[in-house]
Amino acid sequence: MELVRVALTKGTLLVPPTYFALSHALAIPQLDWRVFALAARIADPTVTIPIDEAAPRALGGPLPLRVAAQARGLGRMRRAISAWDPDVIHQHQATWSLPAVAAARETGVPLVVTLHGGDAYPRLGRGAGAAWNARNRRAAFEGASRLLAVSSYLADVALGAGADPQRLSVHYQGVDTDFWAPFTPKSTDLREKPIVLFVGALSHLKGVDDLARASADLVGRRPHRLVLVGEGPLAPALRAHAPTHVTFTGRLDREGVRGWMRRAHVLVLPTKPTQGRQEAAGLVLLEAQACGVPIIAYSTGGTPEMVAPGASLLTAGRSPDALVRSIDEALAWSEDERADRAAACRAWVTRERSLRGATRQLRAIYDDLTR
Repeated sequence: MELVRVALTKGTLLVPPTYFALSHALAIPQLDWRVFALAARIADPTVTIPIDEAAPRALGGPLPLRVAAQARGLGRMRRAISAWDPDVIHQHQATWSLPAVAAARETGVPLVVTLHGGDAYPRLGRGAGAAWNARNRRAAFEGASRLLAVSSYLADVALGAGADPQRLSVHYQGVDTDFWAPFTPKSTDLREKPIVLFVGALSHLKGVDDLARASADLVGRRPHRLVLVGEGPLAPALRAHAPTHVTFTGRLDREGVRGWMRRAHVLVLPTKPTQGRQEAAGLVLLEAQACGVPIIAYSTGGTPEMVAPGASLLTAGRSPDALVRSIDEALAWSEDERADRAAACRAWVTRERSLRGATRQLRAIYDDLTR
């Protein structure tokens, strides 16, 4: 019996950090996978799925050269997908979906499109970029056999943008609870300050500026370390004014992120609405909770769907003062309460948001489309 061939498609693929685009393929080796992208940069040697790049120069060089490479790559990507003769085409993000949509139409095979965030909105911003996103979104909504949203919140956004409710469903991405797992240290140094961890883009959207201010206000009466994992537009300003209790790690691979998560007392992700957009899901929240780390987050977009009820915290508001209160509460937990919350977080992710469950659902979708 021949393996079902799945063409996994995306505009650009950078690993790290965008492991989400490959996680299901790596977890279902029973299918024949191949990635098609305009350009890819894979810095993790454990990623062994074949990758076809249509426009490698689209990732570097002056903007006019990148745009020209992208334009030339669209047709090449479509032809490469069709030539591989897949049974299913699965596009991640509606933006840059035109090659996948055209290849599905050309070959007659079903197209699955997973919506991840800004690609589901009817209009974000102005200018050529917004128009391009809208054109791709319309094509994906019209051409997809199935549209998958990574949260109920994002599904509602997509419905508002014109998605067909008969072809739209929620597919939580899930995380690998074997990889994202806690460990038991041999001993605990009670003199070590608790770690408040942030993982993500150092940007206004992710709320890292609110966290930095809250941590600075709180550290005098609740000693702790603030560890910021990631890079982004706010990095220079944050580094220039950072107090001594703040550590910047830069961008890390999965093992590096997991290492910090396993040491953290709590992970904070205060994502806030920015220019009409809200957090669609937030896999890092699931990764931390799977490692037994309670999280603190603003109640924004799909974030509440990623929070273990009663074990992690949603702040009462979206402000540095609200963060101060929630972080203060978390740092005051006794060892027993912290342990109980950690266990509840992991149990919830394992039961409700695991990669194992997500792959079962995705495999059923593929089977339904190819039978």
